[in-house]
This record gives sequence, structure tokens and C-alpha cells, in this order.
Amino acid sequence: MRTKSPQRREPPENTIPLINVVFLMLIFFLFAGSVARDDARKIEPPLNILEDETIRSTGALIVDPQGRTFAGEAEVDVADWLAQQEEPGGTDGPIKVAADGTLKADALEKVLRELKDAGRTDIVLITRRGSK
Repeated sequence: MRTKSPQRREPPENTIPLINVVFLMLIFFLFAGSVARDDARKIEPPLNILEDETIRSTGALIVDPQGRTFAGEAEVDVADWLAQQEEPGGTDGPIKVAADGTLKADALEKVLRELKDAGRTDIVLITRRGSK
């Protein structure tokens, strides 16, 4: 008499390690995304729906509604701020400018002209996306 051999059952795939890895990545990115400091928290940047909101203003030259320039909490002159940026340990890359939304265009133009006269043409204006 011939008996059928029992079929081999495949064990179900264990997806718990994969779920654990995805969960840990989620937690990591939540913490990594919220650590950055935003120097321009006291001003309202101008609304511009064309700019990407991912540009952060850490280390930016901040221009208040009266046209005064600040580096963090301290009021600075544009030339002094540029000298600090060019020192060893200063920030590399483009110059970031965060202007208040109520700043008049001629005051912003004055600051941008000072930066251009100092030889800097790599200037990024910090904006935020507006509602449509």
C-alpha cells in the first residue's frame, strides 16, 4: 500500500523585524527633522508661493520691518556680519537673508545692494509658501 507523503508546509514569513526597522527609521526622522533651530522665528517672512519651504533660516541675516539687520538676537551691520561669515569656522555656501513680510522693498534692496557691493552674489532670500 502506498501512502501519500505529507506535504511540506512553508512557515509564514516573519515580517516583524521589517516592521521594527521601519518604525525605528520613522522615529529617527521625526527627531532629526525637529532639531534644527530657526533664527527667524520673530519675523514674518514674505509670502511667495514659488519658493520651497524647506529652506531654513539658521545662520541667516535677519532684516526686521524697520530695515535693521540682526544675526540671531544681536543687531549687526551688514559689513560686520559678512566679516564674521568669512572667518574660519564661519558658514560656507550661499548668504541667507530672512526679511520681514512688512519690510519695504527699498529697505530690502539696500541690504541686498550692500551684500552685492561686498562681492557676494550667492544670496538666497528666505521665504515661505503662502495659502492660495
